[in-house]
Amino acid sequence: MASFDDLAFTGPPAVDAIAAPTVELFCRDCNEAPQSTTSDGKRCLVCGCELERRQAAAATQSIPGALFDGSETSVQELQAMVMRMLTQIGGDWNGGDNGARRPASDEAVKNLGSFAADQASTIEVAVMVKDIKGEVIAIPGNFGPCESLKERNVVVADPFDGANPFRNANEMKDKIVVMARGGCTFARKVLRAQNSGAAGVIIIQTLDIWPYTMTDSTGESKSVTIPAFMMSAKVGNGFVEFLRGKQDEGVSADIIVRKDARECVICQVEMSIGMKVTRMPCQHMFHTACLHEWLQIGNSCPICRVEIAAKRTAHNSSSTSRNAQQRGDFAWSEWFS
Repeated sequence: MASFDDLAFTGPPAVDAIAAPTVELFCRDCNEAPQSTTSDGKRCLVCGCELERRQAAAATQSIPGALFDGSETSVQELQAMVMRMLTQIGGDWNGGDNGARRPASDEAVKNLGSFAADQASTIEVAVMVKDIKGEVIAIPGNFGPCESLKERNVVVADPFDGANPFRNANEMKDKIVVMARGGCTFARKVLRAQNSGAAGVIIIQTLDIWPYTMTDSTGESKSVTIPAFMMSAKVGNGFVEFLRGKQDEGVSADIIVRKDARECVICQVEMSIGMKVTRMPCQHMFHTACLHEWLQIGNSCPICRVEIAAKRTAHNSSSTSRNAQQRGDFAWSEWFS
């Protein structure tokens, strides 16, 4: 029996990123500072959304009272907890550097993507497919309902990107429809499948960017009544080939929605919708207040050790940054392999 690991593969390299302008910009669809922009600096190169200018939040701001009731004792407890975790991790935490851990630079902290937690930030979705061992994590869209689907047959859309009327619309009744990203908006794809009687939609990411949350900046999704999820290119393309190979037999799948399944590993409290959260470059997410406290002690992700720039000291060397980047790339590849 195949597994999702067997189906996974490394997708094509991302388009060369164009350096982002120094002014503080924000992408409404990606819910963060843009990873790369068009040459004129006006649009996000990932989703195409027009960028907004926003005032950067101070990197050294105090812990929000909404999360810790404004209590000085709570602040001290969080700081002590962070120190205990770092102590338990041990001397190898700094990735092999002989020097002591260093706090993250103010500029690096300021450039992290912070936003209010939404549906995709607080829910975990697992896809389980008959004849494939294990499960794969999908990301729910930020529009429409987010609900589980039990034992539904799966069909690949024709055309695959769903940008035009389906040639196999009569095969979609009560099924999960699989489509590729591109050609039209996410909402338009889902509505086209919904009008064909589909029970839900899985959209395969076509870019080497993951995780990624589907949004609707045009307002087309107001009439969407079926759930939509995204699967990474790494797994999704192999999944589609599996489905096409089983076209004559049929394939069924379960989509399991686990609500309130995500928590901040620093404070071990759930991430609730509306809470301010911050995403590290490795895409791991934490309460903004917790992460800022953590980064005042060390410049690494609490989960996978990917590093951001550290504060410069008299003992720094240029090789340290290069080594940190190499270690970060390795940790990233291991986590998402």
